[in-house]
Amino acid sequence: MTTLTKPRPLKRDKSLVPLSREHHFGLLFCWKLKQGMANGTSFEIMRQYIQYFWKNILKAHCKEEEVIVKRLLPKDDVNSIRLHEEHQLIEAIIGLIKEQKNLNTSLIATLQQDLTDHIRWEERELFPYLQTVADPEELADVGRLLEHDLQEPKDEYEPAFWENKKAA
Repeated sequence: MTTLTKPRPLKRDKSLVPLSREHHFGLLFCWKLKQGMANGTSFEIMRQYIQYFWKNILKAHCKEEEVIVKRLLPKDDVNSIRLHEEHQLIEAIIGLIKEQKNLNTSLIATLQQDLTDHIRWEERELFPYLQTVADPEELADVGRLLEHDLQEPKDEYEPAFWENKKAA
């Protein structure tokens, strides 16, 4: 009889842990969007929240990742290209949400799903890849920069539309 065992999670290199911590906030953002849609939150409140999160947390996070990946991988590396293209797509969706006069749930749902998928890809594929191909000294340098540059994100948006069914 064969017993199936769960694959052991790859230990995250301490140099990348600050980015993984920020990914938690990105996934929480996606959850809040999903809750907001389920609660019937007004599209205008959701739009404002998306713009707030982009401006205060997500935009800087994406730029930081791009700088790090450019430092650790060759420019033509498929993972480097994918990271850049997915960041551009997320920014474009947020731009559409900002400009859309008649916003609906499909665009917000697209952002929520695409960002969730992107973060999962980074955590499950990109970071393990970086850990195997990057020069260990460069990876350590990146870790020191991240520890110095990154601060714990603060999502202080009000109203907390994701908390109740009677959101504005």
